[in-house]
Amino acid sequence: MAKFRRLLGIALMFYSCLLTTSRTIMPNTTVQQEDVMDDYLTLRLVSTVFRHGDRTMDRLNREFYPNDPYNGRNFYPVGDGDLTNAGKKRAYELGLLLRDKYHKFLGDLYYPPNVYARSTWVTRTKMTLQLVLAALYPPVKIQKWNSELSWQPVDIIYFPMEEDDLLFPIMCSVYQDVFKNVIQNAEVKKEIEQFDNLMDITSKYAGTNITTLLDLVRLYSVLHTESSMGLTLPKWTQDIFPNGKLLNATLLMFNLLSYDQLNNLNGGVLLNRLINDMNKVINGTLHHKINLFSAHDINVFGLLFALNISERYVPEFTSSVIMELHERNEKYFVKILYYLGIPPKILEVNIPGCEVLCPYDKFIELTKNSIGIQPCPENQKKKKFHGSAPFDNV
Repeated sequence: MAKFRRLLGIALMFYSCLLTTSRTIMPNTTVQQEDVMDDYLTLRLVSTVFRHGDRTMDRLNREFYPNDPYNGRNFYPVGDGDLTNAGKKRAYELGLLLRDKYHKFLGDLYYPPNVYARSTWVTRTKMTLQLVLAALYPPVKIQKWNSELSWQPVDIIYFPMEEDDLLFPIMCSVYQDVFKNVIQNAEVKKEIEQFDNLMDITSKYAGTNITTLLDLVRLYSVLHTESSMGLTLPKWTQDIFPNGKLLNATLLMFNLLSYDQLNNLNGGVLLNRLINDMNKVINGTLHHKINLFSAHDINVFGLLFALNISERYVPEFTSSVIMELHERNEKYFVKILYYLGIPPKILEVNIPGCEVLCPYDKFIELTKNSIGIQPCPENQKKKKFHGSAPFDNV
C-alpha cells in the first residue's frame, strides 16, 4: 500500500505547460464582455477540468528532502497532502467564477440530471470539487433547508485509482511500458543529460542523491508546495526556483509523460470523453449542462497537450481548462478557455489552426490524432506494485 501511495505522489507532483492568447479576461468582467460578443450563440454544454486547491506536504509520499528545514513537519489539523485554508478558499472562488459566468445557462436550482461532477479518489480533489459545487449551487427557494447555512449536498462520483482509466492512466501497464521505452530513447537521454550539473548541485544542498529527472521534479514539487504555504525557502533555492533549470526539468518531464502514444493514453482519453459528450448533446441524447472534473496538474497538462497546445505555461492550484459547446443557426462551435487560478484570470485559448470560436467539424479534424478511444484493458491494470514504481529510474 505504501508503494501504491508513493506512485500516486510521484504522478501528481508534476507541473505543466499550455499555449494561451495574449487576450486576458478578468473574471468580474468576463460575463459582460462575452454576452456582447455571443449574442447570436446558444451555449449547449460546459466541461471543465481543473486542478485541486493549495495543499500541504505529504509525509507518506516522502515529500521532504533530508536537509529540508520543514522535514517531517506536522500540519495538524490539516492532513498530509490535504487542502489548506487558502486552497479551500481558492476552490470556492473557482466555483463562484463558474457561477457568475454560467448562471444564466445553469439556472438557480441544483437539478442532478444537469450536472456530472467527478473527482479522482484523492482527498484534496474530492474536497476541491465539494467546494466548487458549494459555490456553484448555493440553495435557493425551495432548496433552502437551513436558514443559517448557504449550502446543500451535491452528488459527486469517483473511482479507485486502479480502476480510473479516465483520470489515472498511469495505472495502466501499457502506459508504463511505453513511458519506459521513451526514457531509453537516445534523444530523450540527451535532453536529460543537460541537467547533470543541476543534479550535482541539488544533491549537495538537499542532502540526498539526486540522479534522475524524477528526483529533480520531486524537489520542484516540494519547493512549490512549501512556497505556496508561505514557508521561507533556503537561500540556495533562489537561483533555481521558481524559474530556471529546475522548472525546465519539470517541464521536460511533463512533455515526456504525454510523448507520442502516451498522449493518446493520457489527455487523449479525456478529450475523447468530452467529445463524446458534445456529440450526444448535438444528437439530443445527452441533456445535462455541465461536466466538472476535479483532478491534478497531469490531467490539465494532458488535455492541453491533446488539444495540440504546446507553448509552456505552468498551471497553478485550481487552474482549469474550460470547454464550451455553442450553437448558432444549427451549426456548432467549440471555445476553449483557461483559468489561471493564480492570479484569478481567464484566458482565451487558440487551438492551432483554428480561431477562438472553432467550428465543431474543424475542431474534430484538428484533434483526431490525439484522441484515445481504447481504455486500459482489464488485464493491463496494475493493482499492486512489486519492486520499483514505474517512474523510479527516470
